[in-house]
Amino acid sequence: MADVLYLIDGSSILYRAFFAIRGLSTADGRPTNAIFGTLKMAEKLLKDHAPDHIAFIFDTPAPTFRHEAFEAYKANRPDMPDDMAAQIGPAKQILAAMGLPVLELPGFEADDVIGTLAKRATEEGCEVVIVTADKDLFQLVGPGVRVLHTKKEDALLDEAGVEAVFGVPPGRVVDVLALWGDPTDNIPGVPGIGEKGAKELVRRFGDLESVLAHAGEVERKAYREGLTNHADQARASRSLATVVTDAPVEAFPGDLRRREPDTAKLEALFREYEFTSLLPAAAAPALAAPEAAPLDGASLGRLESCVSCGMVWSDDEIWLSDGVGVWRGPRAALDAGAFAHLALCAHGLKPFLRESGPDEFLAGESFLDAAVAGYLLDPSARVPSVEDLALAFLGEACPKDDPAVRSLALARLREPILQKLDGLGMASLWRDIERPLVGALARMEAAGIAIDVPYFQDLGAAMARSLADLERDIFEAAAAEFNVASPKQVGEVLFDKLGLPAQKRTSKTKAYSTDNEVLEALREAHPVVPMILEHRLLSKLKGTYVDALPACADPVTGRVHAAFNQTVAATGRLSSSDPNLQNIPARGEWGPRIRRGFRAAEGRLLVGADYSQIELRMLAHLCGDESLARIFARGEDIHTSTASEVFDVAPPFVTPDMRRQAKAVNFGILYGMGPFGLARELGVTQKESKAFIERYFARFPKVRAYLDGVQSEVLRTGEVSTILGRRRLFPGIARAPKPLQQALLRQAVNTTVQGSAADLIKKAMVGVEPLLPPGSRLVLQVHDELIVESPEAEASKAAETLRSAMESAMRLSVPLVAGTSVGERWSDLK
Repeated sequence: MADVLYLIDGSSILYRAFFAIRGLSTADGRPTNAIFGTLKMAEKLLKDHAPDHIAFIFDTPAPTFRHEAFEAYKANRPDMPDDMAAQIGPAKQILAAMGLPVLELPGFEADDVIGTLAKRATEEGCEVVIVTADKDLFQLVGPGVRVLHTKKEDALLDEAGVEAVFGVPPGRVVDVLALWGDPTDNIPGVPGIGEKGAKELVRRFGDLESVLAHAGEVERKAYREGLTNHADQARASRSLATVVTDAPVEAFPGDLRRREPDTAKLEALFREYEFTSLLPAAAAPALAAPEAAPLDGASLGRLESCVSCGMVWSDDEIWLSDGVGVWRGPRAALDAGAFAHLALCAHGLKPFLRESGPDEFLAGESFLDAAVAGYLLDPSARVPSVEDLALAFLGEACPKDDPAVRSLALARLREPILQKLDGLGMASLWRDIERPLVGALARMEAAGIAIDVPYFQDLGAAMARSLADLERDIFEAAAAEFNVASPKQVGEVLFDKLGLPAQKRTSKTKAYSTDNEVLEALREAHPVVPMILEHRLLSKLKGTYVDALPACADPVTGRVHAAFNQTVAATGRLSSSDPNLQNIPARGEWGPRIRRGFRAAEGRLLVGADYSQIELRMLAHLCGDESLARIFARGEDIHTSTASEVFDVAPPFVTPDMRRQAKAVNFGILYGMGPFGLARELGVTQKESKAFIERYFARFPKVRAYLDGVQSEVLRTGEVSTILGRRRLFPGIARAPKPLQQALLRQAVNTTVQGSAADLIKKAMVGVEPLLPPGSRLVLQVHDELIVESPEAEASKAAETLRSAMESAMRLSVPLVAGTSVGERWSDLK
């Protein structure tokens, strides 16, 4: 078997990584997102393909021979962001320390180095795999040369694969580029001929010279004139797009062997750039565990008395460790009584509780869920794995596929993680909120909520009829029949047939964009546009909820058992999945009809309670603005009262439009909306919206002071906190480019308010659960709303218990108000 040389387009990989991963930096603000993404790609490549011969090839900042041939080459390309440029050197350093050859050649592009090495390798009888997403390199594919396409799920493209993906065989790629040009590199091509036209011409006539020779046969006038008048420009463009295969590269394929990594240098670099998850590649010491002994009564007794018991489980087995020894047995060997006495440390305990029976398996008050606790330490990152935590806290590598070692690691992780939480002021947040919430959520998930399957089937049929009626109306209004679900066909009808002004095109296919933002902007331009929007919404509601929910119901209980997640939203909010019950619409024509499909079991009722204007109340408390607090203290409508303050009129004279504008500002403040966003929301000029915001802050000066204070603090420290001390990190925000920085500042402000409201509802959940009347149980949480299923006889008591627990969950400077309602179906709750 021939040797295989892997040639990686390092510049392309690093560029994609920079924009794919955002907000990653060291504690002192140095950006690391592009480095990390490049190294993860390298790690995956080494794991999946284990190449012996490999090289990463990068561009250099020096001008190339193409700049000399064509002065405007790449002239339109924006300057590389400083944060990206700063990461090229470190990325090369780390790759080299990993034993991976790194090449570059001043005066030539990375493509030319790749082309030269590919030619040399095939001449020596080697096979070549080029790793890239750059279409320009497709031209090199041929006998012995393939492309590993990083944008196509790492598809390995031969000549037929290139033709299937790009539309022409490799030998015709430069001919397409000669006609189409390349806006990124400022290769002019032929005016009037785009990607689609270039490929059609090449497929029809062949290479560039054949296309030019047949220019007179081209029916489309713009193409014909372009080819006739710009033939020399097309030839020059072809030359610019052609990859050189004889560049003066000093390295030869045989020189590009993968070497042993320099582990000391690699570990130092990983620590410098804070890549703790990559430290195993730097040969961090491996954690080892003794052979697991059988789990029996004696070992359980020992484990019940230890200060930390690590636990790992599979469908059938369980591994327990006291940090020294490990015991293994069937899951049945651990009963609920013994389980409650263990000082547990597990990773993602909620599924275990839900499977085991969360009404019986109650974790002791000292347990630690390492996944939830680890996420508390940095909710801006992904959930840390056991391997991540072992490296960060123990300095040791923990193998993923060894449950015995993982249980040992968890036993040793419990104390350092708790100490870290305590040091960051989050011990009580874990102990009083997140820890008891694990069990409460497991019980809520296990309970589920009943749905009326026949009702959903009837509703789906009604929606199908409405969709059919809508389609007929759309076809009549457009005077054409087309696939309303096809963005491409919608674009052709709206912009080609009806002549509406095109807003933008998609980045991939360059087809007309018909996303909701575009259609909303055109809502008044033609009667068919709102119909298409309505059709799109109705189709989504039908497919996402009405058709899908019956399939999610347990066939035995008829109930939906969704997951509620503590480790997804960086603000601390719970999220829902499988299915997402927090996104069930509440308003509009169809929202209440969908909610009507959720019902209480026979002999029971649903009891709901939701906070009134909780985020605005939380803002009033956090900022301490007396005028805002006074509105809530008097029990007034916040939006009417805000309008009264801002427009300086008495509440009875506040018009609906004034209230609407005040409501937009109230919520816009929470989400960092500026004059531009508010102007779009209200349909006014930016000057008018800016004046409105200024009047708002003049009436509520401490709101502005609070917002400014949060932004100053996050720029200084790189983090914000909620009312209960939940942290969210914004590393590198002080050095971020202005547009990104402004977006992060809005997130920071929103986190303090929305995150504090999330703390409140979680505190209410864990507080109310043990107080509910007999037979009552939490079945749903939707941000500021809790729903309980209760026996009919206990429903009134359950409602009062909910209201009392929610209104007394925290003591704020403004009153907390929770409204309650009772009904057989979710739609009955107000």
